[in-house]
Amino acid sequence: MKIGLLIIGNEILEGKIADANTRQLSLFLREKNLELLTSLTVTDQESSIHLGLQTLFALCDVVITSGGLGPTKDDLTKEAIASYFGRTISFSEDSYEIALKNYERFKRPFAGKEHGYCYLPEGFVALENSTGFAPGLYAEHLGKFLLCGPGVPKEFKSLLEDHFLKLISSHFPATTDLIESITVRTKRIPEEKIFGEVDTTLWDKLSLLGSVSSLPNTMGVDIGVKLKADNANQMEEKKNQVLAIFNNSPIKANIWQIGNLSLEEYVVNLANKKKITYGFAESCTGGLCSHRITNVSGSSQTFVGSIICYSESVKNKILNVEAATLKTHGVVSAQTAGEMAQGLSQQLKTKIAISITGIAGPLGGTPEKPVGTVCFGVTNNGKTQTHTEHFPGDREQLKLRFSQGALFYLLEELEKSS
Repeated sequence: MKIGLLIIGNEILEGKIADANTRQLSLFLREKNLELLTSLTVTDQESSIHLGLQTLFALCDVVITSGGLGPTKDDLTKEAIASYFGRTISFSEDSYEIALKNYERFKRPFAGKEHGYCYLPEGFVALENSTGFAPGLYAEHLGKFLLCGPGVPKEFKSLLEDHFLKLISSHFPATTDLIESITVRTKRIPEEKIFGEVDTTLWDKLSLLGSVSSLPNTMGVDIGVKLKADNANQMEEKKNQVLAIFNNSPIKANIWQIGNLSLEEYVVNLANKKKITYGFAESCTGGLCSHRITNVSGSSQTFVGSIICYSESVKNKILNVEAATLKTHGVVSAQTAGEMAQGLSQQLKTKIAISITGIAGPLGGTPEKPVGTVCFGVTNNGKTQTHTEHFPGDREQLKLRFSQGALFYLLEELEKSS
């Protein structure tokens, strides 16, 4: 079964919002041992939607659309689909009942049968929307299948979960192929160094077992291997071979996770498992480390808190950084970072304390300490180490890299702590 996704929306192409539904669909299909063949994004214009449908129907058995089913004037998906198939739009009792029920569920007044949600292209089936207002659409055409859902990610996800298998799978033979992906997450090593210097045969060895991908991210690279197998035993053997390749590779020391958790999720889980408390003294990151950690449910089990010490006075009066240290070595220095971590540990009584002080720019850099300079302090059980690093990027990128570096130092301390 070849499946394509048509994403409809000016706001995505204009950069106002990011597309989340391609990933949602890919993950949904992977669980069903299916794959997304291709994805296109088009504007809210009839001609663009026509071109997208024409392109995808030429390649795919099933086309899924996302977006343009709302009540505003720029939501033209139904009209464009109707004109593409040469059909008229007319009142649908089923669509009316679905929309009415949705509005009642959210205790919102409904305009009645004149509402645009009540009208569908001729021959289309209205689909329940269990998390929103707009009904979805479904139709078969010349042996092809079209499934249309809202662009709101949670509504698009519910459309897939509620309707995809019921409507589509019965038309195609069940696949016996198994599909699984292994993601190996590395830190502090660039992509070109992994494959061009550290392990020049890694890609070729992995390619013998599956499809290999490499995704650089903040201070690391995610290496993915998509595996296909005829049965569970064969899949298990392939997975074991992939893991053995990484286990015997020189990049093993840079691997921090085999899986898909974010760094903050991984840190929280490990800290909770080991029951180790921690906190941050954040200067240049302005609370970003704490924000990322507290986005993870359960972080309160071990995350004690943080002190945002942006000014020298807070470093001195709250964290007890010596005035002489600040004057002699400067705010951004290993000495200051070390005393920040020690002061935080004393104030919050955490086992691990991480401090961050740096220059995010664009102002504030000097020849000795250019923009991108950052110092970390790491106190674990009363013992303190410091690290000074230099990163490229603009202010937003640098704050993210500084926070990523701090979380990596925290992870390393958690890994070696009992």
